[in-house]
Amino acid sequence: MDSFKVVLEGPAPWGFRLQGGKDFNVPLSISRLTPGGKAAQAGVAVGDWVLSIDGENAGSLTHIEAQNKIRACGERLSLGLSRAQPAQSKPQKPHPPHRQPLRPLVPDASKQRLMEDTEDWRPRPGTGQSRSFRILAHLTGTEFMQDPDEEHLKKSREKYVLELQSPRYTRLRDWHHQRSAHVLNVQS
Repeated sequence: MDSFKVVLEGPAPWGFRLQGGKDFNVPLSISRLTPGGKAAQAGVAVGDWVLSIDGENAGSLTHIEAQNKIRACGERLSLGLSRAQPAQSKPQKPHPPHRQPLRPLVPDASKQRLMEDTEDWRPRPGTGQSRSFRILAHLTGTEFMQDPDEEHLKKSREKYVLELQSPRYTRLRDWHHQRSAHVLNVQS
């Protein structure tokens, strides 16, 4: 791992984006460079770890602290960096030593069963229910329940209307309205 120091002459922008920090439990590193920016011209590369900012150890800095330290630098920014591998001008694709035909992945029995059980969760034509809904109904034992009949619905509606006309409901509603008006300073 190569360690080196870079001094960028200001003013900002410095031409790089920082990621990580103590608060993320990830070392500070360079995540992006502005093409032709000050950092790129100085040899900074994406993936470089930031070891120090203006001589202060960056390992103990949170992301915001590091950003603030960089902003406070003014006309000159000194970075201590570390690079795991030499930077390449053009990324190259690794070439496999020899080509082998691709084999389809064959999951074990439990994964195969899970894939079969969850492959289609969309509603099916004609049923109006998704597969997940039917499985849930089966698990809860409600798959054969019928919708309530009209008479039952009518009775429940009548009961609701009677409750709305009851003195208890009226007192509660009036108390709530008065309390809300008092809290909102509409009524004293």
